[in-house]
Amino acid sequence: MAFQPDILITTPDGITLVVEAKVTLPNLERTEEDLKQYMVRMQCPIGLLITPDRLWVYRDFYTTRSPQSVQRVGEFTVKPLWRQPPPRQGAPFEMFVQQWLEDLAKQPTKELPQELREALREYILPAVTTGDVRAAHPRYS
Repeated sequence: MAFQPDILITTPDGITLVVEAKVTLPNLERTEEDLKQYMVRMQCPIGLLITPDRLWVYRDFYTTRSPQSVQRVGEFTVKPLWRQPPPRQGAPFEMFVQQWLEDLAKQPTKELPQELREALREYILPAVTTGDVRAAHPRYS
């Protein structure tokens, strides 16, 4: 089955950020590879893998037209991001992450660890503040 992300952030110019939100990642390497291929195919500069506990940030450096140009630029514990515990079911977790992204620009980041705060500012906030956050596929509970 072809990779289908969970959340997209788009502008009139295209997809600026792609998100794979999963309660668990039984095969991180395979999921990373799928995300990288999608990012290259859709010419998307930033990708996220997120679980209730971890966040991985990817950036396409456009050095080649292959997944090798997409590099992991950060891995973080995300518990400091959540004001409430996230759901532990698929579709509710996707909706939770989408709501978090939609509200991110309004949330203070001063109390977050410095590396996470910098990653949000550099990679995620620019897409969120200039784009539309939307589900990438229908969600079923």
